[in-house]
Amino acid sequence: MRRSTIWDKTWLRRTIAALFWLGVWQTLALILPKLLFAGPVPTVQSLLSMLFTASFWLSLLHTIGKIALGYLLALGLGCLLAALCHTASALRLLLAPAVQIMKSVPVACFIVVALIWVRSAWISVITAFFVVLPIFYINLSEGLASIDPKMLEMARVFRLSPTGRLRAIYLPGVMPYMLSATRLTVGMALKAGIAGEIIGLPRYTIGEQLYLSKLYLDMSGLFAWSCAIILVSVGLEKLMVRAISAAQRRWEGAA
Repeated sequence: MRRSTIWDKTWLRRTIAALFWLGVWQTLALILPKLLFAGPVPTVQSLLSMLFTASFWLSLLHTIGKIALGYLLALGLGCLLAALCHTASALRLLLAPAVQIMKSVPVACFIVVALIWVRSAWISVITAFFVVLPIFYINLSEGLASIDPKMLEMARVFRLSPTGRLRAIYLPGVMPYMLSATRLTVGMALKAGIAGEIIGLPRYTIGEQLYLSKLYLDMSGLFAWSCAIILVSVGLEKLMVRAISAAQRRWEGAA
């Protein structure tokens, strides 16, 4: 039996990794000009000062709300299309070129074209939708394809209702793929949506604040907004994963 050591502590390994990268960050701040690079201390000071401003929370909530709308629309449509294509191979073949285009087109190109069609206020919604939809569609399609046909045959033999099949077979089969897609897409949606805001510059958004920080060479403010985006991304990802896991446990308990 292997004896446990202090290195087996997950929190300790994560703390050491965090301290290492903080050290790298601080070292770069000492080497590079302050005009071009902000260290940890100025960044934290700038972030704390922004927390007490109305513009920070207005921009944060505005951006998160728009990106969340695009994300949820992509999630719903991705689930619907995956379910329809699972039963209709012709529809899957019809959608394949469109999905490939959405996967391949650079986000910046899409943003530039989309700004010709829509107002800049909606660019983060559309960009998040464009990035997230193919990932959910592909992952859920693979999850449905991985379901054992013998399980479905057994469900027919025992005359299991469609609701029972959904809870007992389909949901457990696709949930790992759903969780994987969620972990991939939350951060991607934020990055893509904010990139759209930086190009389109809608008012009261994170993208506008990042652009202004760059324009005025406010590197501590730029780094502070970047840290805020990272924290929001991590928090939203954990929230989504927990919500999906809780829904899965409820469905399995009701089955």
